[in-house]
Amino acid sequence: MLIRLDERLTAVAALVDYGSVADVGCDHGKLGFYLLGTERANGVIATDISEGSLSKARQLAFENDLQMQTRLGDGLEPIGDGEVDTVVIAGLGGDVISDILARARGENKRFKHFVLSPNTHAEKVRRELVAQEHRIAYDNVVECAGKRYTVIKTDIGKSELDEYQLEFGAFYKDNERILSYIAEELEYKQGILALHSSPALESRVELLKRALDNARSENEN
Repeated sequence: MLIRLDERLTAVAALVDYGSVADVGCDHGKLGFYLLGTERANGVIATDISEGSLSKARQLAFENDLQMQTRLGDGLEPIGDGEVDTVVIAGLGGDVISDILARARGENKRFKHFVLSPNTHAEKVRRELVAQEHRIAYDNVVECAGKRYTVIKTDIGKSELDEYQLEFGAFYKDNERILSYIAEELEYKQGILALHSSPALESRVELLKRALDNARSENEN
């Protein structure tokens, strides 16, 4: 049986490096099934806080004769230090993902790679990755079902990110698509600001302007 992933999970799966994987918040286990079925992973541990979701993941693996472990638990609590090569977390808010990573860091759990796709607040995830001493190797945006999602991959090593890279992406300065998104947001929020004054909105507009100016300045050099 072939499972077709959406654009977002396809991008996530493409970043997995053929080792063992923990799919945290696995839902019904489709990503783990795909990774095993396409031999992008040689082992998958699917975790979720929902027993109902895990039972569906088990059934999917059983019906297709794939060896996918399932473990009930919150975040990375069911996964031991270094037990897998890659931790995948996709489809949760950035505040939740950063909290999961921070709790694992507090328990001295280390992993070679993270592949992360937050629904919101990607900047919180990047800040935690800096604290994790993980190097961001890939940081881009994928469009799926009319929405934009960040997809990040890391290796062990340090990342030094300025305030604009934390907010918009480690490689935003060389990414024309992300720069166009920033310009679109700037134009939209300047329009709102022309009608309604707001300190928070003014601060955001200034950040957007500085980010674009910073990128242009570096690209001109």
